[in-house]
Amino acid sequence: MAPKNRQHTISINGEAYYTAQKAEEVLSMSSSGLKYQVLVGNMKTEIPKGRRQSYYNAKDVEQVARDLQVFSLQRGRKPTKFVRVTTREEIEYIIEVSQVNIFRTEENIVDNRMEILAKNPDAYYVLKDERQILGYTAMWPLKRGKLNNMLAQTLPVKVSPEDIETFDSEKSIDIYINAIHVKAGFTREEKRFYGARLISGLTKIIENLGEKGIVIGTIAARSNTPEGIRLMQGIGFAEIEPLTPDRRTFIINVKESGTPFVMAYKEKLRKWQEEHNTATTNQPIATI
Repeated sequence: MAPKNRQHTISINGEAYYTAQKAEEVLSMSSSGLKYQVLVGNMKTEIPKGRRQSYYNAKDVEQVARDLQVFSLQRGRKPTKFVRVTTREEIEYIIEVSQVNIFRTEENIVDNRMEILAKNPDAYYVLKDERQILGYTAMWPLKRGKLNNMLAQTLPVKVSPEDIETFDSEKSIDIYINAIHVKAGFTREEKRFYGARLISGLTKIIENLGEKGIVIGTIAARSNTPEGIRLMQGIGFAEIEPLTPDRRTFIINVKESGTPFVMAYKEKLRKWQEEHNTATTNQPIATI
């Protein structure tokens, strides 16, 4: 009888793939950590014909393992925190991070971003360690009917605080992910690690909106960089025809999406609606 450990590696289209158990062992990672590596596009998965479980591309798994090892040796596994932006100083700093990354200067932006933050305190989050801010994400909850206007804008994107929605129960919103930026100057391994942490935090925020009874129609984002495009595709966004030539456009139609974090959101929304006697059929169809 063949040893059981041989079953942990199979060939798909001429490439080696690991079972989830094998991938977790190689990466010293939990199943949720494994899923997030797939989510951010670091690893490919396949479900072979006749099987139910996903298998993970062995080459990708080994590359992530090497990257994490290098990162650990260079900086150590210092704890990071994903927290709300609350001060003007933080807004000024993340704008500097953004302008370095996109090589663009925007005037009179700090006051506008502070007005957005005042309207919805969950619009901006930073990832930080004990020494510095490592990156940030901007998630703009929009009133229904405002998303197309946002996607039709060329850079720099401008938004009126009047278009920003609050997170009150039974509100219907769309979400525009305006930015996911890691601070410049980090190694590739650090960028991948911090980027994954930003995505993990962001998707958790969206997932937990279901617990508040917030109905999301569409989640949208744009990018013109290979990393950003790969990230959107890895998270589960579908590419649509762009309304402007400067960036590619991606959306998640929440009602139809089977992306894991969206499914978790919809389950929490379903439970909230059951507890408050609100029919799930009230969930709107995406506007895009």
